[in-house]
Amino acid sequence: MIRVIVMLVLMWSGPGWAQSQYSDFQLVLGGWSHHFEDEPYPSSPTFNENHKGIGLNYRFDNCHGSERWRCHLGAVYLRDSFDNPMYTLYWNWQYPLFDSLAAGFMLGAASRSVAIYVDEQFEGTEREIVPMVAPNLELTWRRFSINLLLLPNVDLLEEDGDRTYRVQRPTLFWNLGFRF
Repeated sequence: MIRVIVMLVLMWSGPGWAQSQYSDFQLVLGGWSHHFEDEPYPSSPTFNENHKGIGLNYRFDNCHGSERWRCHLGAVYLRDSFDNPMYTLYWNWQYPLFDSLAAGFMLGAASRSVAIYVDEQFEGTEREIVPMVAPNLELTWRRFSINLLLLPNVDLLEEDGDRTYRVQRPTLFWNLGFRF
């Protein structure tokens, strides 16, 4: 949480909020998280909080015929919560609240690891394609941004031969963007 506060202070320490001189492409870097739920069982691995990601998105202004809404189409590679490769494609709707703040939600799909628990014991991970729906905020200053998302956690549980998915408390995720 300290990292987010430091980044916010640094972003707002300089003058100007204009973005119009930059293109609609954005390089997405990094990826850090805070899991609001600890690992569910003693045999669970420790969650990865530094995701080492890189991606690209394209911003559409006047999205869906509205002068205010904007959309992003993007693709990102990163290391997931179990430190395995994760690939994400997404569409992001955003509504600018102020010059420097937009709120919205993301809809996408991710090829990522899902934890498998058999009778409350961690058995490993399985690669799944999972839908992603997440509210988000984007804080901008000139060509730089911090993107904050609230992502759900999903586990695969198996007890007595029955398999079921369990949604846990969400994870706060943030990354850095650079428009070029």
